Amino acid sequence: MSKNILITGAAGFIGFNLAKRLSEKNFNLTLIDNLSRGRTDGDFKKLCKKKNVNFKNVDLTKSFILKKKFSHVFHLASIVGVKNVIKNPTKTLETNVKSTLNLMKSISVKKTKIVFFSTSEVYSPLIKSKKKFFPSKEVDTLIIPRYPSKRDSYLISKLVIENIVTQSKHKSLIFRPHNIYGPRMGFAHVVPELIQKINKKKKCIVYSPNHSRAFCFIKDAIEQIIKLSFKESSYNKIYNIGNMNEEIKILKLANLIKEKMKKDCFIAPGSITKGSQARRVPDMSKTQNQIGKINYTNLSKGLDETIKWYLK
Repeated sequence: MSKNILITGAAGFIGFNLAKRLSEKNFNLTLIDNLSRGRTDGDFKKLCKKKNVNFKNVDLTKSFILKKKFSHVFHLASIVGVKNVIKNPTKTLETNVKSTLNLMKSISVKKTKIVFFSTSEVYSPLIKSKKKFFPSKEVDTLIIPRYPSKRDSYLISKLVIENIVTQSKHKSLIFRPHNIYGPRMGFAHVVPELIQKINKKKKCIVYSPNHSRAFCFIKDAIEQIIKLSFKESSYNKIYNIGNMNEEIKILKLANLIKEKMKKDCFIAPGSITKGSQARRVPDMSKTQNQIGKINYTNLSKGLDETIKWYLK
């Protein structure tokens, strides 16, 4: 008998790719999204037409009732994107936390497993305090900034939700994704933003040019997520999701994308984005010990697939 699974934020980047993969494994899916930021493109509409997929337009900030019993709830719905967070810091805190509280209240079955998608941003204050070396480990003792910035409202909301989920009656699993990229990602993120700029402009200013990130292709991230989520011994733990093997500076990334796109665009280093940390690299040893060897898509191949999707 197929399991019933709920995914919130299902029209978003990771949510959609997770739903698509689980639908191929013949799970019965209920997808929730308020469509405020997620894409309702042809790919999403095609997914929602599948017999084992049911989509509901739901605002999680308002009380609701889940009539169906679910084996797993994958909770991805939240306000994301640096620009969105800085523009609406209070709304970010309120929306992300309230949505989670309403979701938890609506789940009546104690055996339902909760899979919450946190963020690698939770490591940021520790890194900026210069008390942390790389890569970032799940066991690191996290800190909250003494004087939180508008951007910090996002990581604070995620830390609060980590606590809500952990203290609940349900078995829970917390993921901290690190710089996932790939087709269908929103333009508020660095890879699609660079593709868009290089494609349309003669000059591309690269902000925080010497800051570095370890990028993980979406297919690899989804594989990690599914393997961890359907392994009983993974629960009541925290795992990084990502790829620690291909750290690259943002300026070098921009030049690599330009080279692949064969565009006559001048790449110019810009200023450092306020609040941006100099490095972001996950320690993947805990994840790998739990699910075995991870076969990564190399950055060059992942960028080829991503560029092709955005230019189609």
